[in-house]
Amino acid sequence: MESTAGVPHVRISRVASIIAARLSDCLASPAFEAQALIGTETRLLIHGHLQSSTSVNQRIIDLGAIGWDDILPLLNLDEHQASTDTLLDPQVQSQRRREDEQATSPRLLLTPPKSPSENHHKQDIDQPKTKRRKVVGGLRPVPSSFKGKVSTVNATPEATQEPAERDCTSDPKISRQLQSGVRQLPQRKKPMAARTSQTPRSTTTVIASIWKTIYGPVTIDPTAAFGDNDASLLSAQYNSRMDHDAFAQISAICLKATTLSKSARALEVVVQANWVDSYDARLRVIGEENPRLSSTETRMAALAEACTTLGWTQKALRNRMIIWRGYKDIKDAGGWVSLVFAGSGIYSTCKYHIGFDDGLLQRLKRIKMSLEVAADTLHPRWRQLLYPVGVCTQRRYNDHPHDWVVDGEKKAIPLATTYRQWDPDFTFQHLERCTIDHCWSGQDPRRVNTGDTFMCLDCGERQSEDLENNRCECFPILTAMTSCMGAPVQVARCQNGKNNGLFARCAFERGMAVGKFVGLVTNGIEGVDVMMGGNGDRRYQIYQGRVGNYTRFVNHSCAPNAQFTKFVFCGIERIIVVSKGIEAGAEITVDYSPSYWTELDKVCLCGESCCRYPRK
Repeated sequence: MESTAGVPHVRISRVASIIAARLSDCLASPAFEAQALIGTETRLLIHGHLQSSTSVNQRIIDLGAIGWDDILPLLNLDEHQASTDTLLDPQVQSQRRREDEQATSPRLLLTPPKSPSENHHKQDIDQPKTKRRKVVGGLRPVPSSFKGKVSTVNATPEATQEPAERDCTSDPKISRQLQSGVRQLPQRKKPMAARTSQTPRSTTTVIASIWKTIYGPVTIDPTAAFGDNDASLLSAQYNSRMDHDAFAQISAICLKATTLSKSARALEVVVQANWVDSYDARLRVIGEENPRLSSTETRMAALAEACTTLGWTQKALRNRMIIWRGYKDIKDAGGWVSLVFAGSGIYSTCKYHIGFDDGLLQRLKRIKMSLEVAADTLHPRWRQLLYPVGVCTQRRYNDHPHDWVVDGEKKAIPLATTYRQWDPDFTFQHLERCTIDHCWSGQDPRRVNTGDTFMCLDCGERQSEDLENNRCECFPILTAMTSCMGAPVQVARCQNGKNNGLFARCAFERGMAVGKFVGLVTNGIEGVDVMMGGNGDRRYQIYQGRVGNYTRFVNHSCAPNAQFTKFVFCGIERIIVVSKGIEAGAEITVDYSPSYWTELDKVCLCGESCCRYPRK
């Protein structure tokens, strides 16, 4: 129950004197927050709110050790008795005297606390504390879980000393203080945002999405279309049992629909980018025919002509033109290929102009030829999307993707021409699997006797070259990649006399397989680069001089970002190039091992500061 009584300021000083007298021996653990408010209409409300004040003097102290019977009788003392009490410290008397001169008729609103049996039960420190209401001022009891902790808000130097043992697991507010210990309880929940904002795409993300689309499983093919068999299958699927074959056909139709969707979206952005070119050309014609028109009048005339055909308002068309002009800028920098394979994210990129001022167009210009090589060799029909805008649809780069060597902004050159200075008759055949030399009489020296041929020695799961039956996920590249051209890598010219090198077009995380080391499995070759495999009497070599795959072009480095790893798959020992963490655009390198440099007389050209063979 709350009671109100008019109390002179000296009586407040009397209460403060008792509190100050007990600071040294019983106030190690603050349990109340007290505010003395001095002013004309100053009030102090226990378990209440601040009414009005002109100045505030705040101190956090412990009233838990002071009995209510010690304080309540003081409210009935006269001013003379309270002011002459011997417990009042002289410094406190001087402070209160100055406050008395400034304050007139201060009042104290008191709410007697409940009995100790109701309010001061001992609680387990691990018990969750009750939620504390946020207040402006007043005396407020602190839950018992605060006992044993010292607050540092406006506290005295004695109160801020670190106790011998501190437990900060009961209150999130205490745990927010800087400490050397590890937080044991979770942070408070973050407020839920009213609206979820989309994270803007960076320049690197835009370029990475182009490469992922080119090397992705969906082919850009505008000639794909649904046939009568597809339509009949779709209509009959609800009338028959969905067996394995039917589900496989439905999946094939889904892939075809995705191909058509991507092709239609690519055609849309191609036509819209070309429209901007046509609009700029129309502006020049109108300006030549009507030289008296200003630039603004010329634009309005061209927009009016377009809106008549499109059926849109000029405002709606101008809003679309902002995005379409972004398409045109990307096309001018990276060619039509960058526009076709940009994916659905190109809309937000051009709408918010993401990366245009951060080097996006310059980076697209540098990789334009690399994009065209990959697109022409992996998506042979993509240029047919350019037919509606009057662009040549003939491919520039045929054959295998690794039959071409890219060299920055220059045109790509055939692979064979880069080796003619050493071998005028150089040829290279791309393989998906190793071939066994006749010296092994038809037997594979890589076979390992492991008991169960199809049991993985690392994860214990069943292995199969059939993706549907394989359960081993140690290196998915062994089953998921059915073609030697599927990895997002390209052969490119290197500096420092290293001729060609293998470059990553997408990032490879640490532990991810880059590719299988494929070539001719033979033995007894000397004086050329070979990969040594096997052990004991079953030693073999893999030679990639004339046959193999893209791993042939991986160069040596004394600080490599990949490594060779042996892995037994379906009873056959495979040698795999595994990433140590390769960034997109970086050259893929491995350490050829000391035995390589011992057997062959070569000079290391890695250029690393830690190079071990600079002058071999």
